[in-house]
Amino acid sequence: MSFLASDCARARESVSVQLDGELPELELDRLETHLRICPECAAWADQVRDMTLQLRGAALEVPEESFVLPRAARRWAVSSALALASAAAVVATMFFTPGQRPSAVSSNPVSPATRLAADRLVVPRLLRLEDGVFAPSSAAHDSFRPI
Repeated sequence: MSFLASDCARARESVSVQLDGELPELELDRLETHLRICPECAAWADQVRDMTLQLRGAALEVPEESFVLPRAARRWAVSSALALASAAAVVATMFFTPGQRPSAVSSNPVSPATRLAADRLVVPRLLRLEDGVFAPSSAAHDSFRPI
């Protein structure tokens, strides 16, 4: 009698699942029927059962050398939520300086862009001296001045 290759492959997979005790009853009936009428699969199933019993009955051997698995390198991953919160914190610091409290209600409302422009300071230019050291230019002797 000839069987489809898929029937024999399914039966051989079922033998392995049966040995683990995880084959449902309907599949077990199908397997037993196939093994009764297919001598090749029945011989294969007997060999697999014998080998499995030998392996499960064998004593475990202790290796002479101990094995240590290498540790995986740590990867630093940043979640999208953390990146978004960091970006929001940067944007928030652009509008508020430390120690400055925003006023609740102002009688003379000023736009944030105007407020930022008023807070800018001029940094004096530096001149390079002969020895490579930088010093303030003579025009910028005074300390910082607002724009």
